[in-house]
Parts: sequence; C-alpha cells; structure tokens
Amino acid sequence: MALFRDSTPEDPAAIAAAYRKARFSMICNGAFFFVCCAVAVIVRKMIGMPPALLTVVFAVALVLFGGDIFRFLSLRRRYRRLLEQST
Repeated sequence: MALFRDSTPEDPAAIAAAYRKARFSMICNGAFFFVCCAVAVIVRKMIGMPPALLTVVFAVALVLFGGDIFRFLSLRRRYRRLLEQST
C-alpha cells in the first residue's frame, strides 16, 4: 500500500496531469477490451465455442487492467476533492 502512496503526486498540477494520463489510459484499455470482445465473438462463432469465452475475456481484462482501474479511481477521487477545495 505504501507503494501507491509514494507514486501519487501531492502537487495540484501534478494530480491533474496524472488524472488526465490515467483517463487516457482507461480509454485505451476500454478500446482494447472492446476489440478483444469483438475478436472473441468472431472466433467463437467460427469455431463453435460456448458463450463462456466472453466471460474469460472479461475476467482476463479485469486482471490485466485492475491496477490501472484502481489508479484511475484513486486519482479521480483526489482530483474531485481538489476541485471541491478550490471552489
């Protein structure tokens, strides 16, 4: 847990920049996830596999992008708190 606290910035400008970077990363991860789902649907229909293949794609995406998701949620909370304090 100390690893995440050391890597998060304290400067308001740095928090905003890290939030924008994390948001862009989440958009890219989402696009990659949708592409993987589309490929899985096509492959599933071609091979005749059960619909559970999409569940596997979803579970793998959560494992792979879990760190990015938690980082984004943490930075979003800090960014919103920063905006509330500035108004």
